[in-house]
Amino acid sequence: RVLFRSALETRQTITLQFNHNALQSVMRKSDPFALEFEYTQAMMSFMPLVEEPQHILLIGLGGGSLSKFCYKHYPDSLVTTVEISREVIAYRDKFMIPANNQRFKIIEADGAVYLRNKTDLCDVILLDGYNGDGLPDVLSTETFYQDCYRALRPQGILVVNLWRKDAQFRRNLARIHTCFDKKTVTIKCQSGNEIVLAFKQPMLPEFDEVWKKALLFQQQTRLNLPQFLEDMVFSLRNNWFYSGRAEN
Repeated sequence: RVLFRSALETRQTITLQFNHNALQSVMRKSDPFALEFEYTQAMMSFMPLVEEPQHILLIGLGGGSLSKFCYKHYPDSLVTTVEISREVIAYRDKFMIPANNQRFKIIEADGAVYLRNKTDLCDVILLDGYNGDGLPDVLSTETFYQDCYRALRPQGILVVNLWRKDAQFRRNLARIHTCFDKKTVTIKCQSGNEIVLAFKQPMLPEFDEVWKKALLFQQQTRLNLPQFLEDMVFSLRNNWFYSGRAEN
């Protein structure tokens, strides 16, 4: 089944759309490595929390905006993207996605299958696996989230894009919360997306240090990372992430 209608081009942008005309990805030709959607910007909120990730793994390519952004801003990191759809990967040149090289790879595979039996594979997993039918079941099972947990290195972070209007939103959020020992925080986006950050074995730096990094990365990337950091601190279930309580 064809999940995507086409890549539509105007003078300023190229967009990737689902069959029912829902916008999946937008690239501005004047700045092809920028993040246009608020939810993709919020998914980068791990930046001040992770010290120089060696390996960033993305599940879901779309128009490649997150993959390209990581490739640009982490020149010393390996960036691997797993995408199940050959049709989506075929648009990589149109969306100016770099060719596979020593530190950037796109792999055609089912993300759930790819992560099975992986341990200490990466420092960050960015999970944005929606297709024309919503979030595939295989990317929202407890088994899959447990596989994500195992695939992360000890201080690793899973970052998940969820859609609040999805009928399974609360169930999926609860599964992530359980599989990561309740070490989760969230960022709500005006678009209806909710970004979940789940921490494997968190060893958080001092808040002042993280805040300074957020300001620095904000200057470099134009992302509102200080606001995202505040959103995480004040997220609904937070009783551990810079909450004023000592973690012993």
